[in-house]
Amino acid sequence: MTAVPVRSDRQIADAFLAATLPARLVDLRVQIGSVLPDVVRVGIFLVDDEQARLTHWADSEGRVRPCPPGVASLPDNPALSRCGALGCAQTPFVRLDPALEWAADGRTCPLVVLPVSRLRRFYGFLVVEADPAVVLPTWDVRQLLTWGRIATGLLAQGIEAIHALIGATRFALDFTLMRDRETGEHQLRLRDYIRVLTEELSAAHGLSDEFIAELTLFGPLHDIGKVGIPDAILLKPGRFERDEWEHMKEHVIMGRRMVERLVDNFDLQDIPGIRTLHAVVAHHHERLDGSGYPEGIHGDAIPLAARIVSTADIFDALTCLRSYKRPWSLDDAFAQIEALAGDKLDLECVRAMVCARPRIEAVWRRHACAPAAD
Repeated sequence: MTAVPVRSDRQIADAFLAATLPARLVDLRVQIGSVLPDVVRVGIFLVDDEQARLTHWADSEGRVRPCPPGVASLPDNPALSRCGALGCAQTPFVRLDPALEWAADGRTCPLVVLPVSRLRRFYGFLVVEADPAVVLPTWDVRQLLTWGRIATGLLAQGIEAIHALIGATRFALDFTLMRDRETGEHQLRLRDYIRVLTEELSAAHGLSDEFIAELTLFGPLHDIGKVGIPDAILLKPGRFERDEWEHMKEHVIMGRRMVERLVDNFDLQDIPGIRTLHAVVAHHHERLDGSGYPEGIHGDAIPLAARIVSTADIFDALTCLRSYKRPWSLDDAFAQIEALAGDKLDLECVRAMVCARPRIEAVWRRHACAPAAD
């Protein structure tokens, strides 16, 4: 059986944050390069301050990489450690830290490293790089330090906003789990199914790391609007009456309004991932043939993020115990998903699920709450 590595909430959040940074770093590289043309790349190490560990490297060339164990320990990187402890820039470098050498990959050389922090919160290190043969005169180094300090302030503000969004999503997930354990556990299973589907689709369709990180983080929030549904309906042990079902369907509208308020209250309009969050909350019950709700849109009008979540959502509903039904066997559930392909569900999403069946089954077994009916 193919194993699916288990990732913690912190790892998922770190991956999302790292995936949002290259676009910001490209802008910084252009701004600094307009004054100092010798600057060829800027990057950032993200830090888990509690663990004294580097988590990810992201740079203006679009690379986002987890830091390998051999270079991730902050105490093993003396220049970075000094930079963080003293809160000041490090330049020049007589000998590169293992992490700096790994990030440079023999193609660049760090000119300066600056701490990225704000209001006593430490987020990482900004690294400004040039060609290894470049030696900047003192005046250019001073200019670089000035630009770098401005850049770290802007980066810290952007990271804070993303942390606010991540914190809000964690609160929403925790609140849902406390109120309705079935919905909360469904969210946890869905997160892993979504990760498998996006990675499988990425191999064939080139989904970006940023999109995968966004959907893994925000996909489980698709049912956030259920917090507005009365307990008498949400927790009813059995099938809904017609009027109860109509009321239950309103969770999509409620969820969309919650996302809009979240964005407005925290000024998150420009944060990466907001469109993905809105798409999965607003459209996860739409169907390809237009028979879904609340808008009845169809085909490609349904965002890809919502089509992926819908496929995972229906599979999970089939294979898990409900108060009104036994769980389906895996064979029956896969057969049903394939029967819905191209009509209700996205054909490519279903194909991805079938191709990744060993990984999907591994997720199901890890989270299984009751034996399936054979």
